[in-house]
Amino acid sequence: MLLNRPHQLVGCAVLGLSLLLAGCGFQLRGMGTDMVNLQELRIESRDNYSELHQGVAQALEDNGVRITASAPFRLQLLSEQRERVAVSYTSRSAPAEYELTNNLRFQISDTQGRALVGPETLTARRIFVSDRDNITGSNEEEALLQVEIRRDLIRQMLFRLSSLSESELAARAQALDQQASPSAP
Repeated sequence: MLLNRPHQLVGCAVLGLSLLLAGCGFQLRGMGTDMVNLQELRIESRDNYSELHQGVAQALEDNGVRITASAPFRLQLLSEQRERVAVSYTSRSAPAEYELTNNLRFQISDTQGRALVGPETLTARRIFVSDRDNITGSNEEEALLQVEIRRDLIRQMLFRLSSLSESELAARAQALDQQASPSAP
């Protein structure tokens, strides 16, 4: 049977392209690429009730990581810095656009507090337009962008943690033990 209708031809083309993309390993962003291979972690931060701490804990639990105080490795959220900078101005010298930048410093350490990974800094940025005639709307947009930035930082952290395994962290701790103890002749 010949395809004589244009919408059938388009449908077949879309189906063929979908199969081609699926066959080459293409995945949409954020789909299954950040599976964390760690069994359990302890999370430490200055504020255990902060949105960032809670978001990291939830994301790790969603990836099958148990959050316990007795875990052999600690994920330390060292600092989160937020910056808001005007990047463009109106003809009246009022800020028209702002760039929001958040930096997250973290490290992974053993139970003795020795750094096994890091400290590393993750960065996420967004730009938003400030509307002087709608201050409430601009404030709400900024708050939503801060939530998006936090999710982006958590996603970056999960991606970084997905490259680690407990055996690799244990090997790093063992290497530090060997460096600390004097060599026997």
